[in-house]
Amino acid sequence: MKSVFNKFDSYVLVINYNGDIVFANDKLLKRLKYKDDLYKLKLKDILLNKDDFDINMLETSKDIKIDLNFYSKDKEIIKLYSNISIDYFEKNECIFIISKDIKYKYYTIEDLENLLDKCEVKAYIKDKNSRYLYVNKAFAGIFLKNKDDIIGLSMRDYANECLVNEYESSDREIINSREDRSCNQRGRLGNGEEVWYNAYKSPVYDEDGEFKYMACTLRDITLEKVVKDGLYKNYNQITNLTNLDTATSNFIDMSNLLKRIGEKIVDRIGADGLSILLYDKEKNGLIPYTVLNDAKKAFKNIDFIPIKSEQGYESMVNGKFEGLTKVEDSLIKYDENPQYLPNLTYVGSYRIRLYNEFIGILNISYKCKCTPVYNQEEFMKSICNSIAMIIKNSRLLQEVILENEKRESTEQELELYLSTAVDLVSIFDENGNFLKINSNWTKLLGWSEDELINHSYREFMHPEDIKDNIYRIDMLGTPYMHTNRYLHKNGEYIWLDWRLKYDDEKKIIVGTAKDITEKMNIEKQKKKLEEKVHLESIKNEFFANISHEFKTPINIILGTMQLTKKNIENNKLNSESLFKYIDTIRQNSYRLLRLVNNLIDISKVDIGYYNLNPSNNNIVSIIEDITLSVVDYVEDKNIELIFDTDIEEVITACDPDKIERVILNLLSNAIKYTPNNGIINVNITSDLENVIVSIKDSGVGIPSDKLDVIFDRFRQANNLLTRRCEGSGIGLSLVKAIVEMHGGNIQVYSNVNKGTEFVFNIPIRLLDKEDEHVHNYDSKDFHVEKCHIEFSDIYSL
Repeated sequence: MKSVFNKFDSYVLVINYNGDIVFANDKLLKRLKYKDDLYKLKLKDILLNKDDFDINMLETSKDIKIDLNFYSKDKEIIKLYSNISIDYFEKNECIFIISKDIKYKYYTIEDLENLLDKCEVKAYIKDKNSRYLYVNKAFAGIFLKNKDDIIGLSMRDYANECLVNEYESSDREIINSREDRSCNQRGRLGNGEEVWYNAYKSPVYDEDGEFKYMACTLRDITLEKVVKDGLYKNYNQITNLTNLDTATSNFIDMSNLLKRIGEKIVDRIGADGLSILLYDKEKNGLIPYTVLNDAKKAFKNIDFIPIKSEQGYESMVNGKFEGLTKVEDSLIKYDENPQYLPNLTYVGSYRIRLYNEFIGILNISYKCKCTPVYNQEEFMKSICNSIAMIIKNSRLLQEVILENEKRESTEQELELYLSTAVDLVSIFDENGNFLKINSNWTKLLGWSEDELINHSYREFMHPEDIKDNIYRIDMLGTPYMHTNRYLHKNGEYIWLDWRLKYDDEKKIIVGTAKDITEKMNIEKQKKKLEEKVHLESIKNEFFANISHEFKTPINIILGTMQLTKKNIENNKLNSESLFKYIDTIRQNSYRLLRLVNNLIDISKVDIGYYNLNPSNNNIVSIIEDITLSVVDYVEDKNIELIFDTDIEEVITACDPDKIERVILNLLSNAIKYTPNNGIINVNITSDLENVIVSIKDSGVGIPSDKLDVIFDRFRQANNLLTRRCEGSGIGLSLVKAIVEMHGGNIQVYSNVNKGTEFVFNIPIRLLDKEDEHVHNYDSKDFHVEKCHIEFSDIYSL
């Protein structure tokens, strides 16, 4: 008897009249997590509430149903629905407590099976040998059999080996993964027709982790797959269109596709008839396009159904007639054969539309007297959307056929034009790839059509022209012109003058080009000649300027010496006059020295012998010292000099002598061109990588069209200013060279009559001790000497 109880699916507990536990089947022992030690206990020891069960209850009834709460060995509360009765166990009268989990109190497995038999989803359970333990009516219906005829069979008993292998392979993957999985699988009905299912498979394992059985549901997706495949095929017919014959044959196929979809809809929802009516906008009516089964009676000998009023059209488009209704309640009326409607009980109508474009109506009909079981409104609307896309794509395909015919005609005309054109003619795609060229490309550049087609124009353009001549589509809205060099097959470059225009509708770029190589060569020679003339003019101007710069101090020195000699001869030279003459000679000697130094230094720069002698210095201190040493000179001109810095020390590698020369040159210029009561600001800032120096004046400024040339050698911004303030035009060129030799840059910002600002930066970096140059000079005297030389043409020193 114990072995029989151990096979029960229920929990079995046997106690005697003293409450001692006599027997528990294996299922209950495992649930309570006990072994033989349970038999040492009484029933009250494992009950949560000892008052839930009293043996005296059996005096009034020998069959009691009650909910009992048990304690497991680890004090987990287990709620069971129990049936209590008296019977004999091993020849002794005992109390039997047969229990199930509390959830089974309210329903049975029969209830679940009844529900599954009534739904359209196919369901089955099969064991590890693939034999069916359970199937519902819908699954059995696939094979045109009863449920009991399927139980105990395996798929190999009725399906071909290929299909069986496919399913078993899928089952093995799911069993090994130990996870539920959803997948699409094909199958065959009892009549041999291929169908597709969405299968949801759930493997179940026993307490030891061994596979027990597989539960599965199947949802028929044949209709959805037919629609999806139809859409995909329809799309490919358009995107992969190669010729008109293919397009025509594929367009005719839409009729068969809609017929097949209609047949699947009828099978899916159990309708007796179906019709697809397409809207003809020009005729303002409906055309019966696909008519199946019983609906053929409705539209027999009817080719067109006019829409008689605008209100009727609006109601149809806005979905007023949409849905499944009894035939007597339906609002939609067609010019159907009058004997058709009385035979129906239900009719359904659904709009076929895409992006608010009304395409037609799909109708279904039923003759049954009861409400159709599968009234799937959302499903029908979804199918109608897919049908709308199929019809729309098919119509688009028809338009493509017409466009192909037009394109073929246009291409023939284009070929004729390309073959007779004198210029180079090209058609590019939006990425600049050659799509078509005329024969002149081969004549002029040597490239064949095969060597150019589907290659980018950039591959043949001169590297120097690519950056400046890359066009953008938005530039080609109007004819776009540019000139560049194209590579000849022999390695030379040919100059082409282009005219380009973008066709937004066809997404292509049409371009024509002329060979202007000879013209460009002439212009190049002309430009070289103009540059030579210009350079000669600059040289002449420079030498005239230098001649003036040299003559002025030399004449003053000679004149002063002659005057000194004459006064000595006449015995009229006193010490005061002598010092005055000496100062004049010294000042003009400084002017000559500055001019000679600049000429020597700029010559060294040209030949690469102008070297820096760098060392690690506090560049802030260098600039501050040389600026403060200029204060006396500036005050004599009634100019305010302001030095400002937000940093006290920045140690970097620089040549102090050269840095001071830069500052003095820029201050000299600022002083020359700043009027009385003006202001000169010297400011130092820094970032993580550079020291930044600004020298800004409130002087006459520089015209904007001259800013680009002030650093050019021998060039000055304004000849009138030059005559007012002497200078050779070398200083700023030398300043720029010194800054750049330090690794920095210099810029100028200016407005006429508002002042000028020079800004330069020196990178912050340090030298190793062995790389440093030692500077031996007295800082104070050296500064004074430098100022005298630099300001010799401004002050009397």
